[in-house]
Amino acid sequence: MLGIEFQKPEVTTVIRWLLRFILVLFLAWLVRQRAEQEEEECEETESDVADARARSNGLRSRGSTRPTTRLQPRRDTYNTSARQRKGVSSNESPDLDAIIEKVSKPKEMWQPRRSGEPLLLKKQDEADGTERERVAASASKPARDAQNGMTLHGHERPVTFIGFNAESNLLFSCGKDKIVCVWSFPAGELLGSYKGHNGAVWCCSATFDSRWLVTCGADRLVIVWEARTSRELARVELPGVVRCVEWAGAVAGVNASDVSERFVTCHNRFGAHPPALTVWRFDGKAIQELIVVPKLPSAANQVRWGRANYFIASAHDSGELIFWRADTGAEVKRLKAHDAGISKFDFNDDRELVATVSHDMSVCVWDVGKGVEWKLLYKAQTDRPLNAVALGPISRSAAVGAIEDRPREVCVIAAGGQDVRDVARSSSATEQFGTLLFRLGTSKVPGQLQGDGVTNKGHFGPVHTLAFASNGTAMASGSEDGFVRVHVFEKEAESKS
Repeated sequence: MLGIEFQKPEVTTVIRWLLRFILVLFLAWLVRQRAEQEEEECEETESDVADARARSNGLRSRGSTRPTTRLQPRRDTYNTSARQRKGVSSNESPDLDAIIEKVSKPKEMWQPRRSGEPLLLKKQDEADGTERERVAASASKPARDAQNGMTLHGHERPVTFIGFNAESNLLFSCGKDKIVCVWSFPAGELLGSYKGHNGAVWCCSATFDSRWLVTCGADRLVIVWEARTSRELARVELPGVVRCVEWAGAVAGVNASDVSERFVTCHNRFGAHPPALTVWRFDGKAIQELIVVPKLPSAANQVRWGRANYFIASAHDSGELIFWRADTGAEVKRLKAHDAGISKFDFNDDRELVATVSHDMSVCVWDVGKGVEWKLLYKAQTDRPLNAVALGPISRSAAVGAIEDRPREVCVIAAGGQDVRDVARSSSATEQFGTLLFRLGTSKVPGQLQGDGVTNKGHFGPVHTLAFASNGTAMASGSEDGFVRVHVFEKEAESKS
């Protein structure tokens, strides 16, 4: 009649306001109940005090009609002071500061050390705290086999990455179960874990002195930890899934810094954000971005530091290994390593040799030394798609030198395997998921890698990652089955026996 139209409110709006009204009523009721309870407690307290005084004078309070049993102090259900631990006298007051410090202080898995001193692991009975990490009970006691190996089970989902520290007395493993485990080597004891990611952890890296650990994952996070206590120090979120991370650390000709360290990451495309490589600096408190390399031919599968930390190298699905300057991000050189995409690559200690593998079933060793033409040195064709490779302690001079001077030990390992469904229709899982061992061939370069058998045959899924101990005495593999298998080579086993 007045020309005013009322719109019918939506059902969700009505429900929302109704819930708000109910919540206000509930809060008002709680406040009222609390006030009444406080008044009753005050009245009872005053009455109790008056009765107690009367009893002390041999009289009974006139206004009190309650039985004398009511004069007993009321039992407080939430009074924890009356609860005494076994073996602690009720007359002794607990040291709250000591308890808080014990609970809040992170467990140290190894002792802090000065520069140049060896890393000293703490014994189990010296470790702080009594509760174990959330890991299977069998994790702390590795299963050993008759072939100089042991099996470590600390992950409930596939293992994505494993790596030794510089001294090869610690082994780190990452998994799709969102955690990173650290093991002692060669004992194989689970020392602890790092929990902070909200998705699969794709990679981790420890500094040269095992002081800091950096991890990255599918939640787009990069987290820096104090390695010996698993305490988080800093984190940064990137635009896409972070597939790889590595500290620059100390290599031949470069001294480690006691103040700060650099690390490099590679992340995938996400929305309008392109894939990129990023170099960061961590000073012990905060993570600082140094340079970004955004113009990549495709998302990098892996990124590593090159010779003398002057280069960073990235692997791509085009089969190219691209080298970039670490200080400017400028492209230096492209190495066409495979016809299919590069799954993984690994440098030797002086970063002048690089091994690559691909789903084209081949493993190659390349010469990328300073002042020489980069070329293929050794190659081997296998019978399976390869997902991982690792180089042992071999120098460039030994790889390109005289045939009689070449090392006779296993120096290249590669592994992978077909998908489980394909394996079930083709061949045995034992052979497909074993780790292939190679020695340098006896022919002139470029020559063939010489096969030396298969080890770690117990996996029940494709192998995703490999690692060589720095002294070449052991290797480890991580698989889709969630297990880490460690193999100690016979030479080391004989020297210990």
